[in-house]
Amino acid sequence: MKKCILTLSILFLSISSIFGALSIDDLINLSKNIGTLEIAWEKFLDYLQENPSDTRISEVGELISAKIYLYNKYKDFYFVNELITENIKSFCINLGVLSTDFRIPKEDTEKIIFIFPQIPDIVEEILTTGNFSEPSYKYLYKLEGLNYFIIVDSYDLFVQKIIENSIKLPIFFDEDMKHFVLTFVPKNNFALFEEIINKSKYIVNEENYLGIYSLLSFLNDNNALKQSLVIYSQLDKYFSLKKELTSLNNSVFFVEKQELSSFISQVFDVGNELKDLQIEKTLLSNMYYSLLKTLNSKLESIQERVPIEKDFEELTLAFNNEINGEILKLQNNVVRIQSYPVGKTNVSTPLADQKSEEKAQNNEKINFTSTFLYVVVGIGIVILFVLLYFELFPSYNKINFLCNLKFGKYAVHLAEKLVIKDPGNYKNFLILARAYEVLGDYTSSINAYRSAINLKDKNVNVFDKKDS
Repeated sequence: MKKCILTLSILFLSISSIFGALSIDDLINLSKNIGTLEIAWEKFLDYLQENPSDTRISEVGELISAKIYLYNKYKDFYFVNELITENIKSFCINLGVLSTDFRIPKEDTEKIIFIFPQIPDIVEEILTTGNFSEPSYKYLYKLEGLNYFIIVDSYDLFVQKIIENSIKLPIFFDEDMKHFVLTFVPKNNFALFEEIINKSKYIVNEENYLGIYSLLSFLNDNNALKQSLVIYSQLDKYFSLKKELTSLNNSVFFVEKQELSSFISQVFDVGNELKDLQIEKTLLSNMYYSLLKTLNSKLESIQERVPIEKDFEELTLAFNNEINGEILKLQNNVVRIQSYPVGKTNVSTPLADQKSEEKAQNNEKINFTSTFLYVVVGIGIVILFVLLYFELFPSYNKINFLCNLKFGKYAVHLAEKLVIKDPGNYKNFLILARAYEVLGDYTSSINAYRSAINLKDKNVNVFDKKDS
């Protein structure tokens, strides 16, 4: 397609040279193709000599010179092609493929705005209405200094929309969206997030917790959390308990007999924290019920009461009937250490044996510690050398290996280095797409796949041209 456009441009240029001089609009059209960009500048200089009084001379001259400057500086980046063709949507999509740390300097941003003068209006509309007409516009935060071109009277609608979208789909408020907010919303307006959340009934519904927690965490990370510290601490406790309950539920089947006392103590501690949680916690209660039920089944199968130090009597009647029933069963399957009669050897002997066994195990662990430390240090050195080798010599196979190990974040880091090193190789974009997919960033993955396909098609066209 680009080869056809270039051919038509050259043909048009030839015809124009025969029948008459190029118009100012012809020059603009010539500047929209990389193959005729330099020609556009040469013809512009000719036009300048012949038409010095044309009012559009300055505008078109700055446009063409901006394109030439940006192309020479960013020719290894795919977004520069979209700058030349003046395709703002594709330009933003290609910006999104790059790391969240990537920035275009302020002086270059001014040249980009000259090519895309609608960019400030686009951002102002987003900040005024809260609507992204194109999802890729969120990547415009990578243009340093763009915020100085933005004038917004009120951010209320924008913040309202961000909250609504984040609650409906928590991944909406990803790292790019956070950077967009940090770049274009003044920090003195961050209080709007808390005001809207506190006035709403979002916190009442447990399904909304993840979105709200993500937003409040963002405010907390930026030292902007003021009114919602209690809600944030409760949500933080909620997700901490959820993580711990998930771990306990996954491991309850595999707990060894000698580890049951410690495991049951953890179950008690989680229950104690869950009891004190003041927000809606139906999901956590269901997880705790499942844990208790499975644990009781395991204890009943070994037909032996397990000694513990915790008193589950403290949790009695703290939950619903189902959980309270399982706690009562658990009390029948365990025995508190303090309740053992001191004078009866038939009960105290197992405890003494257990303590002796624990003491022996501790001695073995102490003797093993020094050897283990040497092994750990050795393994650490090997891992360090492997990481250094991967960092210095990234390749398709190494990144694919990291993807198989589910090391998505590090795989993305190395893949981006590959793309910067050799942006003309479509395979580098393929492995970048896979790395984003492993990381869970499916939007960036799709964009990278598209870049790979476009590059592959471009290489095929070049190969066909050589054959012809």
